[in-house]
Amino acid sequence: MKLKELLAEYVCSAEDVDVSDLQHSAENVRHGSLFFCLVGSKCDGHDFAAIAERNGAVAVVCEREVDVRCPQVLVPDTRVAFARAASAFFGNPAARLKMFGITGTNGKTTTSYVLAEILKAAGEEVGLIGTNCIRYGEHCLPAALTTPDPVELHRALAEMSACGVTSVVMEVSAHALALDKTSGIRFEAAGFTNLSRDHLDYFGTMEAYARAKEKLFTVGACKNAAVNVDDAMGQALWENAQVHTLGYGAENPADVFGIDLRMSAEGLRYIINLNDDIGEVKFALPGKFNMYNTLCAATMAKLAGVRFSDILAGIRNLRRVDGRYNVINAENFSVIVDFAHTDDGLGNIITSVREFAPSRIITVFGCGGNRDKSKRRAMGRVAAQLSDITVITSDNPRDEDPGDIIADVYAGVPKDRQAATFIYPERTEAIAFACSTAAKGDIVIVAGKGAERYQEIKGIKYEYNDEEYIMRLLQGGKRHD
Repeated sequence: MKLKELLAEYVCSAEDVDVSDLQHSAENVRHGSLFFCLVGSKCDGHDFAAIAERNGAVAVVCEREVDVRCPQVLVPDTRVAFARAASAFFGNPAARLKMFGITGTNGKTTTSYVLAEILKAAGEEVGLIGTNCIRYGEHCLPAALTTPDPVELHRALAEMSACGVTSVVMEVSAHALALDKTSGIRFEAAGFTNLSRDHLDYFGTMEAYARAKEKLFTVGACKNAAVNVDDAMGQALWENAQVHTLGYGAENPADVFGIDLRMSAEGLRYIINLNDDIGEVKFALPGKFNMYNTLCAATMAKLAGVRFSDILAGIRNLRRVDGRYNVINAENFSVIVDFAHTDDGLGNIITSVREFAPSRIITVFGCGGNRDKSKRRAMGRVAAQLSDITVITSDNPRDEDPGDIIADVYAGVPKDRQAATFIYPERTEAIAFACSTAAKGDIVIVAGKGAERYQEIKGIKYEYNDEEYIMRLLQGGKRHD
C-alpha cells in the first residue's frame, strides 16, 4: 500500500513509497515496513528509528525529526497515526461493521458475552474481542491483551468482515484508550460498567484512570452511550453527556432500571424497565453485579435498535462465561472459579455467594506481581472480612517474590480474622487445602485467574488453568495432607 494512502490525513511531503507492513518495534522491522516511533513511559521509539531504517524500514512516522535518510512523516501523535494507519492498511473494516465497545474496571467480559447473545438473537453475525479470546464464526483465537494492538485489531476486524460478521462486541481497556488503540473507530454504542481501584501502577491516580475511560464517550469515539448511574463516574458521564446517552441502574433515577431482584444458585431474575418496555430478565449467573452487567448490555442493544423480545431472549440464552462464576460441583461442596482480581470484584463475588450459601465460604486468591500494589491490602481485608476461611496464594507473581506479594495482602487482614486466614504460596496447594477443608454445603471460591491458561513466573508462562486443575483434583479424589 502507498505511504500517502496510509497517512492521507497528515501533510506528507515525503516521496510516495510502497509499504508492506506496519511496525512499532524496530526488532520486527523488515524490508518494506513503515516504522512508527511510539512514545511510552519506559522507552521512546524515536531512539530506535536508525535501527528500524537499517532493518529495512522504507519510512518513519515520528513526532520530531530523527536521524534517518529514509522518508519521515511528522505527526502530532504517533499512536493516533499508528491506529488510523492500521485501519487504512486493512481497508477500514470497522466502517463496514456495527461496533460495540465496553469499558469499566469490572464486568466487561460478562457484559460483552451478554450483548453478543442479544445481537445473535436479533439475527446478527457477531464477532467478540476481549480478555478471553477473539471469536467469530468457527474461529476462536487466544487473546494476548484485552484490547489488541491496532494492527492485530484491524486484521481481526478485516477477517471478521470477510467471514460475514455484521456486529462486533469488544472490551476496550483503559490502557487501550490511554494509548489510542481504537482511535478512528466510531462505536455504534459504548458501555460503561463501573470504576474502582485498579491499574494504579500505570495510571498513578484514580483521576487519570477515569480520564482514560472517558475518552470512549466523546463525539468522535461513539454515537450512543450506556452508563451505570449508580457509579459516580457513570453519573458524571450521564450528566455531562457529549453523545446520546442512556443511564441504567438500580439505586438512582435512570432511563433503564431493574427492580425486584431475586437470586439463587441457579442465577437471577429481576424486572427491567427499558425505556418503558417492561419485562422479566432471567440470567444464568447470580450476583447483583450481574444484574448491572445485563442492564448495560440491554441498554446498549436498545440504543442500537434491537427489539425488546430479542434483548430478553439473548440474556436468557447465555448459560456460561468462561472464567466468570463457573461452578464445579463436588460430592459435598461446590467450587466457583471467577476472574475477580480487585477488592471491588472480590467483594462482589463473595457477597453474591453469601446470598445463597448454605454453609461456609472458603476463598482462595492472590495478587499479581509487577502490578498495582495499592489494592493488595484492600483485597486481603475484603476477603478476610467476608469469608469464613481465607487462603492467600500466588497469582502470576511475575518478577516479584511471591512471599513479598502475600505479605502485602496479609497486611490487610484484620487481626480478628487472622486465625481463619491461611497462606499457601503454591496455588495448587492452596486450592487442594481449601477443597480438603470444605465440609458439606461449603462453597470454595477460587478467584483471580478465571479462564487464564498460565501462571507467569520470572518471565515464563507455565501452562496452568484453575478449572482444569480443580477437575483433576476432584476426580482423583486427592485431599490435602
